[in-house]
Amino acid sequence: MATGASWIITTYALGSCLGITLYDPVKRVGGMLHAMLPDSKLHQSQGVTKIAMFLDSGMNELLLQLRKAGVNERGLECKVFGGSQVMSADKFFRIGDRNIETFKALSQSLGLRVSVWEVGGHVNRTIKFYLESGQVSVRTPNQPLFWK
Repeated sequence: MATGASWIITTYALGSCLGITLYDPVKRVGGMLHAMLPDSKLHQSQGVTKIAMFLDSGMNELLLQLRKAGVNERGLECKVFGGSQVMSADKFFRIGDRNIETFKALSQSLGLRVSVWEVGGHVNRTIKFYLESGQVSVRTPNQPLFWK
C-alpha cells in the first residue's frame, strides 16, 4: 500500500497469479496484491501462512491497511490482472482459472466493483500501478504497452 503522486507499484510476469489493484481516487491512496493461490485454508496444515500469497487472506490484509489509511471502501476502484495458463495442465492444476473464479466470488462478497478484468489467456503480464492517477500499464510479451 502507498500514498502520494510519485509512487508506482510494480509486479513482474504475472502468470497464473493475480495482480489486484485497489485505489481511492479522492485520497490518491492505493495498494496492490500479487496473489499466487486462491485459498489459504487449503494450506494451513503446512505451517505458517504467508498472508499475501493467497487471495482470501491477502485481500483481507490489503483492505485492512487501506482502511487504516482512511480510504472510502465504497469508492475504491478495483482492477484485476493475470490468471493466465502459461503451461499446459489438467483441470486440477489450472491455477489461473481457479484464481479468477475465486476472486470473482470474493469480490462480490467484499462488495468490490471491478472495473477492469485483464485476465486469462496464455501470456504473462507485467503491471505498473500509478498512484497519481490510478491507471495501470500492462506489458505482455511481443505486444505494445497498453493502459487500463
